[in-house]
Amino acid sequence: MPGGLLTDLYELNMAASYLRRSMTGQATFSLFVRALPPGRGFLVAAGLADCLAFLGDFSFTPEDLSYLRQARGYREETLRAFASLRFTGEVRAVPEGRVVFAGEPLLEVTAPVAEAQLAETVLLNHVTFQTVVATKAARCVLAAGGAQLVDFSFRRTQGIDAGFAVARASAIAGFAATSNVAAARRYGLAAAGTMAHSFIEAFGDEQQAFTAFAEDFPGMTTSWSIPTTPAAGCATPSRWPAGCGCPGRSGCGWTPVTWPRWPGWPARCWMRQGWVRPGSSPAAAWTSTRSPAWSRPPRRSTRTGWAPRWASPPTRRTWTAPTSWSPTTDGR
Repeated sequence: MPGGLLTDLYELNMAASYLRRSMTGQATFSLFVRALPPGRGFLVAAGLADCLAFLGDFSFTPEDLSYLRQARGYREETLRAFASLRFTGEVRAVPEGRVVFAGEPLLEVTAPVAEAQLAETVLLNHVTFQTVVATKAARCVLAAGGAQLVDFSFRRTQGIDAGFAVARASAIAGFAATSNVAAARRYGLAAAGTMAHSFIEAFGDEQQAFTAFAEDFPGMTTSWSIPTTPAAGCATPSRWPAGCGCPGRSGCGWTPVTWPRWPGWPARCWMRQGWVRPGSSPAAAWTSTRSPAWSRPPRRSTRTGWAPRWASPPTRRTWTAPTSWSPTTDGR
């Protein structure tokens, strides 16, 4: 995608003024974070690949120039200069996945001032968003304590392109898989996912749904979603027909688990043996935000911890943070 118009209008205005006055001297634009918020001791660099792809394809199409002529009234000599403009500069950047601290440049561009000016907006967009995502993903990996994490953000990201960027940035930070099938194909990632509640509701009961899924995908490791609201019901032995060899039957290989799924609503649900390991939580996707206390193994908060082990030795340093915060005077 050429991307000549993928910029803020004031960037075009400044570049037009430079070119009109033959200001072609070299300029260096440096992207860095002056200071990190309390409790945020490091960043994980990401977004470089998209920046380089943008710079490599940068140009103005005839349609771009026509728009600038008709809608913005740019002079013909400026449009001719834009038509021949390509990025000819140099890029110095921190490799993606590297830990970066405040004051350290993530990316620097040295180019004729008009070229560097026009590239600023998109480079800020790619690096800022993807670095934020990769940094948060790294904190999740630290907090998970060795558990495998899956990016399931595609349905919530702000746009299709953002969904791809999140899948890639999460993988850079150590996530094991993504639910985004197109992103898995594009970036060579593992795709992960089983079934949703709608699948269970499409059948007569849980047993029919679980059986159908197990028959259709016998080799897939499955984490069943267990209902946790009073109206949802529970997969108790009474819900399964006699002699079916399903949960609660002798020799069927299921283990009963008891927890209060809602205040005053005790429930007994069943899981395959091997899914519940001593000292660990069951492999279940809780549908309630109030999961039982015993299901949460000890873990490090994403607000406290240490620089990742994969940080280079010269930049590794211990960092700590409070687990609470108060708004600043401007309300943020």
